[in-house]
Amino acid sequence: MVIEPGAVATELSDHITHDESKKAAQDYRDNVAMPAQDIAEVIAFALSRPKRITLNEILVRPTVQAM
Repeated sequence: MVIEPGAVATELSDHITHDESKKAAQDYRDNVAMPAQDIAEVIAFALSRPKRITLNEILVRPTVQAM
């Protein structure tokens, strides 16, 4: 199974040293990205399916993320 998350809020922007890049990454995280908990719930859902069901691919994106 493949789970393809779109933008997910992580601590990555905390490690960026370039001020403008850091601000842009933090703004994107705060205004676009999904909380990691959302992806954890999708994974839990996928794993909880009965053995008779095959999930091949799950694409998850924030509704405001550009395609």
